[in-house]
Amino acid sequence: GWHDAGDFDLRIESQTGEIYHLSAAVEEFNAFWDETTVDQNSKVVEIHQPDGKNDFLQQIEHGALSIVAGYKALGRLYHEIMCQNLRQYVLLGDPVNMTSHITDGPDERYVFTENNPAKELQSSARLAAAYRALKGYNDSLAKDCLDIAIALYDQLEEQNAVGKSVDDSGVGYYVRTDNTRIQAACELFLSTGEEKYRTRILGYVDYIKENVDKVGWCVCRCIDKLQDEAFKQTVKEALIVHQKNIANMCAETPYRIPYRPNTWGAGWGIQTMGAKYYFLHKAFPDVFPADVMYDALNFILGCHPGSNTASFASGIGAVSHTIAYGFNRADWSYIPGGVSSGTALIRPDFPELLEFPFLWQQSEYVIGGGSSDYLFLVLAVANTLKNK
Repeated sequence: GWHDAGDFDLRIESQTGEIYHLSAAVEEFNAFWDETTVDQNSKVVEIHQPDGKNDFLQQIEHGALSIVAGYKALGRLYHEIMCQNLRQYVLLGDPVNMTSHITDGPDERYVFTENNPAKELQSSARLAAAYRALKGYNDSLAKDCLDIAIALYDQLEEQNAVGKSVDDSGVGYYVRTDNTRIQAACELFLSTGEEKYRTRILGYVDYIKENVDKVGWCVCRCIDKLQDEAFKQTVKEALIVHQKNIANMCAETPYRIPYRPNTWGAGWGIQTMGAKYYFLHKAFPDVFPADVMYDALNFILGCHPGSNTASFASGIGAVSHTIAYGFNRADWSYIPGGVSSGTALIRPDFPELLEFPFLWQQSEYVIGGGSSDYLFLVLAVANTLKNK
């Protein structure tokens, strides 16, 4: 799996989030890049050394191996794999130095689990998407992803489980189980074509109509394949209202995107919004103009409030965020391609991007969103402009 910034924890929502965004990039844009050698058997990675394999698929495989192995060992998802003590947590540099690598030693990490229906359904959706990306590349791992996705979904359907879970932002916002159940049904329908998932989605029509701002994007991923014109029209009518709300929020600032900053940097939410907006635009281009995607990307690249108009993507742009918070945080440096959280709300109400490091609400690199949402958004914009 992947470690998040300098936290050294492997959270299930981070791991599944990363494979989901990368899988969507492969599926939507046939994304291919080969700049890294990854050998899982010998545990060797060489950057800037092509190996003839798609880096996107190798990274999806890398995350899926962690999730699948955890599920097989525990009979359930792990919630988090975490170091034992503060001394390990504040380690500087590569997390490989956190442990002596002696089995059952005093520095072994802890594995935490939880009962969290919303998060488990979210993981089901993301593993179902990973199955489609990995199929034909690592078929046995792809099958494991789909089997686990189905098992999680079926178990929670049988229990009619309800609950709430921290969403991708990880900072206290919550998603309802209904939202992630719809997402799981959509992704499983795309992966299997089975009628039970189609029936589940169509049966949610009233809920989808009332919560289209939260689930409309994932429904749009499969709306044509559902082959139900009445359902599609109902969703479209709700989305027209949603688009007007988006347009009103975009008009509130000169940046032409919904921007309501919180204490945390706004970059992650804007990238996620732009990535989800792509699916709305793809399904209903007559309702959702592509401009919002372009403006979201422009915001990340420097068109944001404050005197410091650096790009949040390190090494990208004439001026970019080159003092950032990741494994490099002790080095007064940056990781090329890392995407920081960006402009935050400085109390009482002044949005600004400060230039010194370690204000990690502004300068933290993250996974499970963040950089992979940026990557997806860049591909979405490029693909949309190419096809205009």
